[in-house]
Amino acid sequence: MERTLSILKRQIDQRLKGINNYESIDINSNLSDLLDRFDIPENAKLACLTIDTSMKHLDKISYNKLSKKSILIGDLLSAHFYTLLAEINEPRFQLAMSKAIVKSNELKSSLHYQSLALNDIYETIIEIETIFPYITLSHFSDKNLSEVEIYKYLFKDVDTYYPSYLKMYNENEVHQFIKDINQSYIEKSRGNKNG
Repeated sequence: MERTLSILKRQIDQRLKGINNYESIDINSNLSDLLDRFDIPENAKLACLTIDTSMKHLDKISYNKLSKKSILIGDLLSAHFYTLLAEINEPRFQLAMSKAIVKSNELKSSLHYQSLALNDIYETIIEIETIFPYITLSHFSDKNLSEVEIYKYLFKDVDTYYPSYLKMYNENEVHQFIKDINQSYIEKSRGNKNG
């Protein structure tokens, strides 16, 4: 069975035919691997991976001053997501994913204004990183995974991570956030779950 990652790469190449010399598009291979572990519709996996890719790509444009072509690519990725969503024809899923996009942007805004307490920063990062797979898996799979379980899978081999939506914090602060999430916050959540 072909990986969702390679299907999406092929679809992106088809959409971008004729566009040359653009910044790379990063697709989260851990997210693709997670989605591929579940027997859910292919277009649901592709939609989830596409909106994750699109949102991260658009975040990079805002903070890294990427080219106008990158804006076009972000728009094409978003259009591809909505095409996949329409093909799925699941109104509740469509609504949930649309609300998740708004929620993700609101959460990023709260981080941008640095108005959150430390524990709230951790919860916000986890929610931003897991909102799309959580909704997708909750809707299409019988197996229930928590946001923390999804986060642990996505970041199982990630020691440092510096997402564009955290550019208002310095690299050491972000590294500490990720370290704290991976060590104490997730351990505390596991303890609360078992306790």
